[in-house]
Amino acid sequence: MRWIRCTGLGVIAALYVLSGRWGLQRLASSDDSLAPNPFLELRLWIVMGGLVLASVGLVHRAHRPASEGETRLDLRLLMAVVGFYGYLGLSTCWAPDKELALWKLYELVLAGVMSVGFGLAALRQPAERVLDAFWTVVVTATGLMALAGVGQMVGGGGGARLAVLGGGPNVFARLMGLFALGALYFWYRRGQTCLWIPMAAIGVILALLTGSRGGTLAIIAGLLTFLVVQRVPLRRLALLSLLATAAVVAVATFTPLGKALQHSVEERFLRLTLEYEGGGDSEGTVYLSGREILYAAAYELGLDNPVMGAGLAAFPALELGVYPHNLFLEVFCEGGGLGLLFLGWALFVFSRSALRERRGLDGATVGAVMLVLLGSQSSGDLYDSRALFLFMVMSSCTSAAGAVLAHPPPELCPAVHGAS
Repeated sequence: MRWIRCTGLGVIAALYVLSGRWGLQRLASSDDSLAPNPFLELRLWIVMGGLVLASVGLVHRAHRPASEGETRLDLRLLMAVVGFYGYLGLSTCWAPDKELALWKLYELVLAGVMSVGFGLAALRQPAERVLDAFWTVVVTATGLMALAGVGQMVGGGGGARLAVLGGGPNVFARLMGLFALGALYFWYRRGQTCLWIPMAAIGVILALLTGSRGGTLAIIAGLLTFLVVQRVPLRRLALLSLLATAAVVAVATFTPLGKALQHSVEERFLRLTLEYEGGGDSEGTVYLSGREILYAAAYELGLDNPVMGAGLAAFPALELGVYPHNLFLEVFCEGGGLGLLFLGWALFVFSRSALRERRGLDGATVGAVMLVLLGSQSSGDLYDSRALFLFMVMSSCTSAAGAVLAHPPPELCPAVHGAS
């Protein structure tokens, strides 16, 4: 029964993170202008499945206390998440366009229910099994996406930015970040260095091929967070870096991806970042794909409504753009300073919980928090940042199980590790 619950929760949580707004209507038509149908979208049924498991978790909580190594409930973090989503939902009352606001409210309800529901569904389950189930599904799904991306890049000649299944390059970069973190998760627990470290390096390579500078920066921050949280020794880190570098050089030299990788680095990371000329008399600026205009518009809208914001979905309602491409600016312009306070409180509660339970932290999950948090500063809207709150809840409820989750760093020799 425990295996079924852990596996089910891992599948549901992973699908929730990966599925986005994908709906079954896309199987019948590729026209993105069709009106969305909530009942044909996977996310609605995924969240409902999470609610079923949450009810089971509550029954187990009432049945017996937590044993050693089982997940606990971080009530303060759950209340902070509810407060954040609840206040943004309340801002629907003064939104300029009620129809847009109600649709966005629907998305916020899904995100809030799933984040809180995960904490409840994981109750009284072995924390390590919960993490194993989740990262197994994530690595499998993103690994298949990676193969699809490689096939697309090789077949298309490597001229376009890498993206799959109709998603944008920024989305694919974030998924490849999760793929790399998942590979590091299994390396830390199972060893097999020669398998998992090259896989993590491939995730970074594919992120570079998307040309997403914000996504790549977020991945680097997520990987560094993993190394810090898991306290990987410097000597071992140096050897891992050599192995990862060897994997990158091998891919760049001996595979068709080498030319595409060189083009992506030169065009997106060098020319547009270091040598881009924004005008005839400009010595050199950073190309931001027009985001600076969206940032300025969101900031001005926030200044016009500094306390309570302009209301949910006010940014698109006032025809300033689809969304600001920055989590904090979106919360500020639509929820005001109060919205930022609720968001800051949730991040503070999570940070305090992580410091308190640092011996039981899972580096991959905390790295995923950093990945999504930084990635949300340059792409996506509130719903696209949904995984931030899910990962915070996941990290908090599993780290509360204590030092049982703490593992010594694996040996670099897979044979020695496997023999142990």
